[in-house]
Amino acid sequence: MKRILLVNDDGPDSPGLRALAEGLAGLGELFVVTPDRWIGGCGKSITLLEPLWVRELQPPEGLRAFYTTSGTPADSFLIALELLGGAPDLLVSGINLGPNVGLEDLLHSGTLGAAIQAALHRVPALAVSYGPLKPGARPSGERLARDLAVAAQIAAKLAKAVLEEGMPDGVSILSVNVPVGADPGKVALTKPLDVPFWKALRNEDGSFILVPWALAELLDAPEHTDVGALRRGYISITPIRLRVECDLSALEAFLARAGLVGA
Repeated sequence: MKRILLVNDDGPDSPGLRALAEGLAGLGELFVVTPDRWIGGCGKSITLLEPLWVRELQPPEGLRAFYTTSGTPADSFLIALELLGGAPDLLVSGINLGPNVGLEDLLHSGTLGAAIQAALHRVPALAVSYGPLKPGARPSGERLARDLAVAAQIAAKLAKAVLEEGMPDGVSILSVNVPVGADPGKVALTKPLDVPFWKALRNEDGSFILVPWALAELLDAPEHTDVGALRRGYISITPIRLRVECDLSALEAFLARAGLVGA
């Protein structure tokens, strides 16, 4: 039976994690190894020079095992490799309670950090996020439960396809963003927005807080981007490839002009 690892950055009590586990039930053996508290914005950071602790919890029905760690989402994936005795067949990170869009979030999201860590180990990875582009506008109660069920449904369809066929050629991670009030029939293939949208705001006491307020102001985000799709009410699916590619011939000419290599 296929083994599916679930990680998040919202902690073990997140309704997003619970919805994800329920949605993936029946696709394989489900294991949760996740940070023991909210730790968003940590990206793919790992914990250095201090021990990491693991606690085994009673797994809810449908889960093979449930562990929490004192580390980051990326730490949790690495720890899972030891707890499971090897790599899982699939990593699904989320469902994050908030969108993870653009190059901005790609580089600091803990949800995507777990997916990146998995992809580096050649494990197929899905990162699933949900929420409005405007901070503080996430619904609650039945509306939240309904939207998370839709996000879990999309995750389950992708997970089933990846387990059966593998990832599409050249794709390391599939990043899914689900808008508030999502229609499962409205899905768009997208690219990450390359415009920065996080800002530092000064509080009355002189301290600062970082907020993505500029995201709600990006009314002209191109339709082919993840932000543009969410603005139109579409579920965004963004392929991510873990390769840093540059034109080496251009770099060689640049270094020659700088006197660092032979012309």
